[in-house]
Amino acid sequence: MKVNSSTGQQLLAFFVLTYLISWGIFFIGKQTNIMPLLILGVWTPSLTSLGLTWYYYGKQGIGQLLGRFKRVGVKWYWWVLLLFLPAGIHFVGRSVWQLYFHGELIPDILDMSYWLGAFLPSILIAGLGEELGWRGFALPRLQRNFSPVMASMLLAIVHLLWHMPTYWLGQGMHNVPFLFVIAFILPWTFIFNWLYNKSGGSLIFAVGFHAISNTSLSIVRFLPLESEVVLTPKLIHQLTLPLELSGPYLTVCGVYVAVALVVVLKGKFKEVNTDIP
Repeated sequence: MKVNSSTGQQLLAFFVLTYLISWGIFFIGKQTNIMPLLILGVWTPSLTSLGLTWYYYGKQGIGQLLGRFKRVGVKWYWWVLLLFLPAGIHFVGRSVWQLYFHGELIPDILDMSYWLGAFLPSILIAGLGEELGWRGFALPRLQRNFSPVMASMLLAIVHLLWHMPTYWLGQGMHNVPFLFVIAFILPWTFIFNWLYNKSGGSLIFAVGFHAISNTSLSIVRFLPLESEVVLTPKLIHQLTLPLELSGPYLTVCGVYVAVALVVVLKGKFKEVNTDIP
């Protein structure tokens, strides 16, 4: 499909600026060891989105973009999926692994107090810091120019590669081989985009799903411990881990793929939200 020149230029500006500014801030933050700079780097997708929206559409555009936080008139079952789908997928994947390899069905789940303690930083950093950019700015424009499947593929790739500096920072990426992360981020993005579209383009769903997903990574543990696998650049080209470390993660990825296939084939995936700004 031919890319619309206006939205195509806006996408290019968003992706280029987000990468340049984020990676520049990450580099400076790594050299100076100033933690607020690293957080500012994570916030770059949303800040770039706001800046470009102001540039292209002015104050009214900012109001329209932020107005998507008011989109709460969504049927109850979408709210249930928002709250429980990521943790449910992680729980099922980890349970399948434990049942098959250890004969135990129910994995250990952290206390609810930990959920609340992990959720707030996830909202403030990953959710609000990224999602005004990825889902708020980029996805509607991608969906205007490409099929929903291609739009999700492109956003997954851009989002994934944006995280690459975190291998040198030692935080912000799953501590598994890069190939494993691809198996996670692709189906996760398809499910995420589907739920965002079903919400009518609600930024509450965008911010919330990202934050809940990040929180759920630790609630039902399927990532290796940091003492077992250190997040370093060598994971970019490393292809394997011992089975006891890779098994839980890849099983969860398998559940993500299964859910993503159901979403694409049976979830009316072609019904998309393309609101701009």
